[in-house]
Amino acid sequence: MLKLYERLPDEITVGGKQYALDLDFRNVLRMTEIMQREDLLAESRNYLSLKCIMPKVPNNVAEAMKAVNNLLFPAKEKEKKSEDKGQKVTDYDQDADMIRGAFLQSYGINLWREKLHWFEFTALLANLPEGSRYTDVVSIRIRPLPEPTRYNAKEREWLIDAKRRYALEMSEKEMEEARDASFHATTLSLLKLAGRGGDLNA
Repeated sequence: MLKLYERLPDEITVGGKQYALDLDFRNVLRMTEIMQREDLLAESRNYLSLKCIMPKVPNNVAEAMKAVNNLLFPAKEKEKKSEDKGQKVTDYDQDADMIRGAFLQSYGINLWREKLHWFEFTALLANLPEGSRYTDVVSIRIRPLPEPTRYNAKEREWLIDAKRRYALEMSEKEMEEARDASFHATTLSLLKLAGRGGDLNA
């Protein structure tokens, strides 16, 4: 997270040399799309990813990729997932139109035309005020389903239907990760019930 007095980063250092970056959010999204491709060898994937944001790619592609990842995707900034099932709550592709609409409605920013640094884009996205279709949909996705009572049948029925309508499509890899996260959460719960405090190595 940048401090208020820090400028937006536009370069990295690789092998003692500085290399310029073009971190418009479109370039970064193209980069992440290539990074997820499994039909490319790792070296080719890294080089093509860097080409999206770097006018000149260093010879040491691996070191440059590491520097870019440390800059753009530190561990604490990984894409948000719900704590219970490891499920994504937003997707830049599937939610693209809603995100554009939310930026225009909330900030007067037309994402079709205006250029935004990746850090600007992600900060504004994370802090969108309530009232847009996008924030309403994300709220539905993360809202826990209340335990059934004699009074909330209609509320539960509405929320179940809304979650189904606004659910994100998931790749096979994402579904596998979600299953693993769900299994891990269930295991921790069982261990706690057994008095082991969630220590898998106990």
